[in-house]
Amino acid sequence: MIRTVSCSLRTFKTLTFSSGLNILLADVAQTSTNRHTRNSAGKTSLVEIIHFLLGSDATKSSVFKHEELIGHSFSVELRLGDRWVRATRSGSQDEVVTLSTADARALGVQIPQSLFEPDDVSVSVESWKAILGAHWFNLPVDRTDTEFDGKGGPTFRALASYFARRRKAGGLDAIEKSSSEQQPGSWQVSISYLVGLNWHIARQFQDMRDRKRVIEALSKAVKEGELGQIFGTTAEIRPELARAEERLDSVREQVDSFQVHESYRELADRGSALKDRASEITFALAEASSAVEYLSKSLDQEEAPAYADVERLYAAAGIELPTVALRRFDDVKAFQASVAANRRQYLKEQIDEITAQKSHLERELQDAAAERTKILQVLDGKGAFEDLIRLHEKLGELVSRAEILRSKLQHAVALENNKTQLKAQAAELELKLQRSYETSEGAIKRATVLVDHAISTLYDDRTGNLIVEASRTGPRFRIDIQGGGNKGGIDNMKVFCFDTALLRIACDRFAPGPRMLVHDSHLFDGVDSRQVARALIYGDGVANEVDGQYIVALNSDEYEKAAAISEAPLASFVNNVRLTDDEVGGLFGFRFDME
Repeated sequence: MIRTVSCSLRTFKTLTFSSGLNILLADVAQTSTNRHTRNSAGKTSLVEIIHFLLGSDATKSSVFKHEELIGHSFSVELRLGDRWVRATRSGSQDEVVTLSTADARALGVQIPQSLFEPDDVSVSVESWKAILGAHWFNLPVDRTDTEFDGKGGPTFRALASYFARRRKAGGLDAIEKSSSEQQPGSWQVSISYLVGLNWHIARQFQDMRDRKRVIEALSKAVKEGELGQIFGTTAEIRPELARAEERLDSVREQVDSFQVHESYRELADRGSALKDRASEITFALAEASSAVEYLSKSLDQEEAPAYADVERLYAAAGIELPTVALRRFDDVKAFQASVAANRRQYLKEQIDEITAQKSHLERELQDAAAERTKILQVLDGKGAFEDLIRLHEKLGELVSRAEILRSKLQHAVALENNKTQLKAQAAELELKLQRSYETSEGAIKRATVLVDHAISTLYDDRTGNLIVEASRTGPRFRIDIQGGGNKGGIDNMKVFCFDTALLRIACDRFAPGPRMLVHDSHLFDGVDSRQVARALIYGDGVANEVDGQYIVALNSDEYEKAAAISEAPLASFVNNVRLTDDEVGGLFGFRFDME
């Protein structure tokens, strides 16, 4: 419960609240700006200040980081147990909260011993939230080695946000979510814890969602080829692995049967040289055979010149050759006969020489072939050490490839098994949740009855129900009111009914509990004035029942319409501070632009 909200800013309008219903009114003036969201009366800012003093994060865009406010501190007086505690926090030092030394000691804060005890001490925001969580929701100050330890357990900030919903965060859009960004794991655990259901099962659903998110991301990466070296599908990997293992077995067999010959390299080189020499000899033999054939033909065709034909030619012409000419012809004839005889002798010698060379080449070819045959016989089934090394290297590559494929297959099998297991786990958790609801029937009945009372108070002609159900995505909570569902006034009243039920349940379950509920005027947008009036009176009744308070910020015109038809007077609940939408009438006492 809150007693005061104040600020070091001189123009700030300090607010004082009491138990029961507290209505903070704001007069709306016809002012606006064209480019910015204009801070005006400050109704929404009040909710933000309360959250800031309850340990919410202060981002760079936060009002508390505005240049006009960052140097100022805000304070709240809270009822914690049997003690009123004053807590102060500023935008410039938002990581700490300042408490009086007496309050800090009463709350169990360890204060260092010193000669002069300071009036105030600073505690971290985390410590402050832990203190508030212990007093409001029975959360352990130290969560280590408790059921609250680890990810996904209920936290003070998540729980407290249901008792001062923030419109800017989307807190008025759905009963189960205190902000539009709140994930299912958070609201399922939070509401289950507040209502008195088995919140551990809700956390298990979140663990399942986390696993599913990872698996879906992996599956997407596999499908898009980003993890092709690591993952694949079993259908694709198995045949590829079969081929790799077959090749691996073949090379391994070669390695196992391989014999190293110490002189393998020299013999292999000699065999290669003999093969080359045999090729050369074969070519030379072909050339020799062609030469012998040519020379033999030339020898057969070699003859002396036919000089007698010259004599017959002259005789036919009736010319008698002189004796001297005839003698010269005889000399030439004898000379030509000598030349022909010499050439025939030369050709025979050439043929004999080439024939002898050919015989030598044939013997050399036979010797080379015989020697090469012996070398091949020696090397049959053996190899050089370098060849064995290369085989081992190839074997290693194939072993590595096969191992990669086996690993990919294991990953693929695990991934596909996980998908199947997730479906089975979802069904199992749904059944487990249903059974837990059977054991928590009293808590569900209590929440259902409280929501039903709120609905019946607000509406004479409509009925509604709180629906708590188990699903494969975890617990679901919704309120059905006849005629609702169009994001109008009825849907806003679902939030009101749910919040008042949560306040009563939380104050029953946790001692002393939050004992505080804060609503912005936006909750009543589109709501009929009759329902607004009934909601205010009903909220006052709930607050008194839990010895707490219901703080509502309203525009004055909305209040006047509700007050005019209210079955009970509302004037006594109006706060003494009245905000106005002008230059100095707002909560901060001046207006400033928020980007």
